[in-house]
Amino acid sequence: MADTPTLYDWLQARHNQWNTPAGLINKYVRQATGSAIAQASRVVLGLDNEVYDVTTVNHHQLIVRISRKENHRFEAEHWALNAARLAGVPTPHVLLIEQAEYDDMTVMFCIEEKVPGKPLDVLLKEEITSDVSKAINQIGEILGRLHSVRIDGFGYLQPDTKGQQTSFAEIMLMANEREAELYEAASLFWNVPAQKIMTSLEVLDTHRELYEFHTPVLVHGDFGPQHILVEDDHISGVIDMQDCSGNHPVIDFVNWDAYYSKLVPTSKLVASYGNQGVFTESYDTLFHLVLLREALIMLMVNAARQNPHGVQGFITEMERALKYFANSR
Repeated sequence: MADTPTLYDWLQARHNQWNTPAGLINKYVRQATGSAIAQASRVVLGLDNEVYDVTTVNHHQLIVRISRKENHRFEAEHWALNAARLAGVPTPHVLLIEQAEYDDMTVMFCIEEKVPGKPLDVLLKEEITSDVSKAINQIGEILGRLHSVRIDGFGYLQPDTKGQQTSFAEIMLMANEREAELYEAASLFWNVPAQKIMTSLEVLDTHRELYEFHTPVLVHGDFGPQHILVEDDHISGVIDMQDCSGNHPVIDFVNWDAYYSKLVPTSKLVASYGNQGVFTESYDTLFHLVLLREALIMLMVNAARQNPHGVQGFITEMERALKYFANSR
């Protein structure tokens, strides 16, 4: 049996499938800036887009993202970046969103200004602490500003800037509505016992009263250190809001806690978050419900992508949530 490729190799193979002609990229960079490309380097990060770090002849610093997905969400992200900036969150300016065709293929370009600074996760791995400690204390404040933006509707933002779903309950019970797909992913791909899936769905269904939330706010969707840029001692940018949605603020806290709390404890975000009213008596229970829902959804997502990386982490988070509810009885 062949060895499972490393995450780097898996990402590299995925990105190697995407090869937009250099001339076409140059065409849209010139359209966005009036200047040709002087230098471009490929960025192998993320799962969905072909990405380039570009400098033009006239010294424009850009990030070029190219999507082959029908539901690329660039327009909604553009709106979200602008709305977040108005609320005091440093975000990149989008210069161009344009559809292009080559070799009977349709792609969507999104070209934006490159935000100064280094990603927080890179600084932490390099053990550069002089700039990082002050920036870490700003994360919750920045997140609070992002969440101050009200959204019409729940779920992923659409080009009309509205969420695609009508209620928070719809989001929380999404795994329950995809029960057959979930059981298949759990058994065929990840060998998760059916009883654990059944118990998880029952827990989500039992707590419907906690899903009565009617004031959706702008949620990043993948708020983590790799999407927070730091320059000197301050946060210089929050990037990559392609998964933005109208949602409950707890979503971003759960995402951070599940994936990034070993780098920066979630308590650091809570301490500097502006709206402490979010942390109600039922917050801890809702937090673990969202954690459980996230784990189930990601088991299905990774099965569809045939991506084995991170799966054990999702299973661990599912078990963590189930343990919380077992101890709450």
